[in-house]
Amino acid sequence: MCYLFDCLYLDGRAIVNEPLTRRREWLQDAVKKDSAYRVSEIIEDGAAFFEAVKEMGLEGIMAKQRNSAYLPGKRSESWLKIKTRQTRECAIIGYTRGRGDREKSFGALHLAEAGGDELKYLGKVGTGFDEPLFKAISAELEKLTTIKRPVKEKPLDDARSVWVEPKLMCEVQFASLTKDGMLREPVFVRLRPDLTI
Repeated sequence: MCYLFDCLYLDGRAIVNEPLTRRREWLQDAVKKDSAYRVSEIIEDGAAFFEAVKEMGLEGIMAKQRNSAYLPGKRSESWLKIKTRQTRECAIIGYTRGRGDREKSFGALHLAEAGGDELKYLGKVGTGFDEPLFKAISAELEKLTTIKRPVKEKPLDDARSVWVEPKLMCEVQFASLTKDGMLREPVFVRLRPDLTI
């Protein structure tokens, strides 16, 4: 199925300046019944819909003003992408060597979670650090023993990575998981000294 959410041209003319409600009416009228095309649904109760999307672990919702025009190539206050964010406790298993401002420390942290007797690689996080937090994490990483890569997966930047014993835990916020179980859009939240792997 192909789900359609807007109609920008109709019978050879641009209708981008028409209100969203009218464009969708024309779209609904143009889509043939029993075809592979469907018009996406409109949900009136945005708060309840957002909570349902969050519980399902989906990325988020789009909120649109009914009378908004379509502005090709521009962002608008009339259309908002509202992302759900999830959190997860992860083990820090290594880091990439920093570049530029971070040359003396780490660029991103490699993350994993315990999965039975093995660690499951979750990807890496390179954002969410303010200066005091960055320094605190760097100091903690220096105390750890370097080891061989503790996960089967070999990241693309393996040659620039330093692997450490998985003794540090942290909390990471993320949008969703990829098909192969990696964190999508991870942001570092805090160290979790109260947790152990």
